[in-house]
Amino acid sequence: MGFAVNEADKCVYYRHGGGEGVILCLYVDDILIFGTNLEVINEVKSFLSQNFDMKDLGVADVILNIKLIRGENGITLLQSYYVEKILNRFGYIDSKPSPTPYDPSLLLCKNKRIAKNQLEYSQIIGSLMYLASATRPDISFAVSKLSRFTSNPGDDHWRALERVMRYLKGIMELGLHYTGYPAVLEGYSDSN
Repeated sequence: MGFAVNEADKCVYYRHGGGEGVILCLYVDDILIFGTNLEVINEVKSFLSQNFDMKDLGVADVILNIKLIRGENGITLLQSYYVEKILNRFGYIDSKPSPTPYDPSLLLCKNKRIAKNQLEYSQIIGSLMYLASATRPDISFAVSKLSRFTSNPGDDHWRALERVMRYLKGIMELGLHYTGYPAVLEGYSDSN
């Protein structure tokens, strides 16, 4: 079928040419197919079903706790349900929202006392890391910074973590929006 492997993610395959394009995203035994038109998507589905035992579940609404919302000018990926789920699970659903996920004036240091609720801290960090890597890059810096203290969190670390949770409470519906067909997937970083 002429698909190429995406060098950034080996579970993503793409094919483009002649004004048409298709992207296949694989996760364990699930496949998402994106295309510039329905004809090209159906061609790929037909080829796959002839070569593999598969079931077409139709248009995807949710995958990996990510809601897919299609519109005239693109697709939006949201995890508001997942945000609400982790806020409920860890008791932050009724917390007062924070305008930002992190206080830049805060200098976090290694905790020299006994760890405070280390397991729960680690569980929250894990939940937030998935969220940050999937649809919420706005919390990436804060979560990355706080993840350094999972083995021995102290009061300052907990206050900073609670701020991230309160920030999410105030802006649960934020997601990623993609428009048009990307000819090239690009990523940028300011790290050395």
